[in-house]
Amino acid sequence: MAVITTDALNLPNHKKVTLSGTPNTQQEFSISGKAERVEVQFVGAAGVVIFNGGTDGAVISSEVAYPVPADSSFWWDLPRSKQTHSIWVASGSASTVCHVIIYEA
Repeated sequence: MAVITTDALNLPNHKKVTLSGTPNTQQEFSISGKAERVEVQFVGAAGVVIFNGGTDGAVISSEVAYPVPADSSFWWDLPRSKQTHSIWVASGSASTVCHVIIYEA
């Protein structure tokens, strides 16, 4: 799997991805330092968000993952910095559609 990079010049920025056919496989999103908020939504199945220590393409093992119910939005305010942030998403159901929307204030 490849890291999905958000566009720093066009915020808000919406990325839609169908997650791996292997359950609990992490997909990394690289988020611009200009971003201040992230919205994550899993369509039809619950998923998880990992904020620290994820690995793109790896199956979740000891990472701390925050659950997100199916068809619900999860919002996270990012610390404002000039550095790029990463989050990782995964679902226990194969091929779950996930929306990641990046906002700037």
